[in-house]
This record gives sequence, structure tokens and C-alpha cells, in this order.
Amino acid sequence: MSLVAAIGVFVAMILALPMADPLTRLHAATRHSAWLAQLSVKWPYGVVLGLSVVIACVFGIAFGIAAGLVGATVAWLAGTYRRRKLAKRKQAAVADACRALAALLRVGHVPAAALNAVAQDAPVLVEVAAVQRIGGDVAPVLRRLAVHPGQAGMSELANAWEVAERTGASLTATLDALAERLVAQEEVRNIVRAELSAPRSTGRLLAALPAAGVAIGFFMGGDPVAFLCGSIVGQLVLVCGVALACAGLVWTERIAGADG
Repeated sequence: MSLVAAIGVFVAMILALPMADPLTRLHAATRHSAWLAQLSVKWPYGVVLGLSVVIACVFGIAFGIAAGLVGATVAWLAGTYRRRKLAKRKQAAVADACRALAALLRVGHVPAAALNAVAQDAPVLVEVAAVQRIGGDVAPVLRRLAVHPGQAGMSELANAWEVAERTGASLTATLDALAERLVAQEEVRNIVRAELSAPRSTGRLLAALPAAGVAIGFFMGGDPVAFLCGSIVGQLVLVCGVALACAGLVWTERIAGADG
């Protein structure tokens, strides 16, 4: 009986604790999601660091550093490609959401009802709709989401939403214009990406040439691996060569990827 009583007291104490308001819980969930997103971005570098340490212990420090540079560069390139692809998808999603909002407003829906309806099929507006349902201010949430890649259009949507709330002005024309501008921006980016595909391919080819040179030297009867492994000068050449190749690849990709 004493155990049951203790459990009952414990449950009563938990229930008596003050609960956070819905808006606070929503912000906490958002911060947790952002932390998970940061972890998903950084974990490949941790794996690369661990493998580099293992390689350094087995084959030597020079090989560990070279492997770490190559692995970090590959992880950076993969992350950059993933971020660009996600930003492209998010921008298209924002444009589609603006079109859907404009369509519902055009047939007579009030902005709040239109936002809730569109958010059911538009993940980019789910948090905004949740804040609106619990009585929060929509515009600050839109501006906070606008800092994410591909979602810059939400800042303009926030401005239009504030003006509509204060003055009663229609959002329809603004949303149509915003959607058209986002689509036009993406079309320009696609053209730029197509024009810069050749420099990107050239940069990747140049980064692979040192490895091809080592292979050619080996097949011609030389032993470049012994030179790179058997002396301090060779190990310095290995590390410097890998570092320069990786730096050139990153530099080329950053210049060619300036379109975002």
C-alpha cells in the first residue's frame, strides 16, 4: 500500500507542475528539430575524423592527414549538393504554397482558413499554421523561416501578411507576383548551373589528375608509392599535393556554385 501511495503522490506532483503554453512547446520542438538538422550535417565529418585517426595509426600520420583531407572534401561536396537540392525544392514549395494561398483567397477564404488548408499539403507552412491556430503572430515565424536556404520568399510573404492584417488589403495579387518571381529566379539559376557545369567538371578532373599520375608512374615501372611512403620528403609531398588538390576542388566549386 505504501508503494501505491508513493506512486500516487509522485503522479500528483507531476500533474501539479505548471505546463508550458502551446507556443512555448512549439518553439521547443522547433529548436529540437534544428538541433537534429545540425547533427545530420556534421556527423559525416566526425566519421571522417575517426577513420583518419585509424588510418594514421595503421599506415602513418601522412596517410591519415591525406585521407582526412580527401574525406572532408567529399563530405563537404556531398553536403553542398544536398543543401542546394533542398534549397531548390524548398523554393519551389514556397512558390506552390503562395499560388495555393492566392487561389483560396480568390474564391473567398479568409487568410487564416486558407493558411490552415494549404499547410495540410505544404510542409513549409506547417509551423506557421500551427502558430496561427494557437493565437501566435504569423509574420515573425515567416521571417524566422525565411533565413533557411530556399525560403527567402517567406520574408516578403510576412510583409504582405502584416499589411493585410493591419489594413485589410488583399493578399492575392502579392502572392501571385511572389510566386511568379520565385519561379523566374529558379529558371535563371538553372541556366547559370547549366553554363557552369563545364568549369565544375574541369575542376573535378584536375583534382583527380594527381592520383592518375601516381597510377601511370606505377604502371611505367616506377614506384611512386614507395617514395610517398618511405621518406619524410615523400610524405610532405603527399600531404601538400592532396591539400592543394582538395583546396582547388573546393575553390572551383565555391566559385561555380555562387548561384546558390
